[in-house]
Amino acid sequence: MFIYIILAVLQGLFEWLPISSSGQTMIIAMNVFSISADEAFSLAIWLHLGTMLAVFFRFIKDYWNIFKACLPPIFKDIEEVEKKKRNWLIFATIGTAITALPLYFIFREVIIEILLVSEADAAFVGDIITLIISGLLIITGIILLMTQKKEGKRKIEDVPMGKINKQSFLAGLAQGISILPGISRSGITVSTILGQKYEQNNALKLSFLMSVPVVIASVAVDLIFGEGSIFALDPFIIILVIIVSFLVGYLTIEVLIRVSKKVNFGYFCIFYGVIAFLVITPFLIYSILV
Repeated sequence: MFIYIILAVLQGLFEWLPISSSGQTMIIAMNVFSISADEAFSLAIWLHLGTMLAVFFRFIKDYWNIFKACLPPIFKDIEEVEKKKRNWLIFATIGTAITALPLYFIFREVIIEILLVSEADAAFVGDIITLIISGLLIITGIILLMTQKKEGKRKIEDVPMGKINKQSFLAGLAQGISILPGISRSGITVSTILGQKYEQNNALKLSFLMSVPVVIASVAVDLIFGEGSIFALDPFIIILVIIVSFLVGYLTIEVLIRVSKKVNFGYFCIFYGVIAFLVITPFLIYSILV
């Protein structure tokens, strides 16, 4: 149980930094705690439930206003900016589904399943998955470095509704790619929004707001198609790690968001990815030769 609490704490910390919390937790789960690739992938998805709750309670006023904007016949005092946020979440979620669903099945049903069916030992499968995640971390790092100075001055309240729909859909397409462990969700979405010339605070807030419906959907998809990987764990442990990741995430969100604004983690992701390649590759070559 202790190892799952450690992973939950790490999720609560890593979620607010653009370093792919799912990639980090999967690498640690497989290589430090010898958790299978299949279970580690499901666990990485489910741990997001805790940090999703932290986001929800941090921005609960925004979500309440967005909820009211979804029911205009009932609520009359709806500001235009709330309607724009509502549309942002709707079109971002649609865009996310378009890219995330195929990539989820490719990663789980093709990559992981082929490796498992090949009857390779767990260590070999873990090494292959770690190399894939490392490569995706390097890609995340490059994206972060490329968009380092692309901040604009746009705010969502100043953008026409037609543009909101297109821009949020594009941000959603980018967000869907982050279903792959190693691609940072916050990193790729904030980079996409900054590329559309939004100012940094707006980009961060929109990125976090659009994460909640997608986390709920990804957990539902894993529940249906994950073949019960997560339920190899005791239900008590599942609930416990969600609570731990929520508490750690909620207590650290403000501090770590400020850190993420000041520090570009592009070099960290690239360095981490390269180190993982250098460490894992010799073991992988040895496994193949032996």
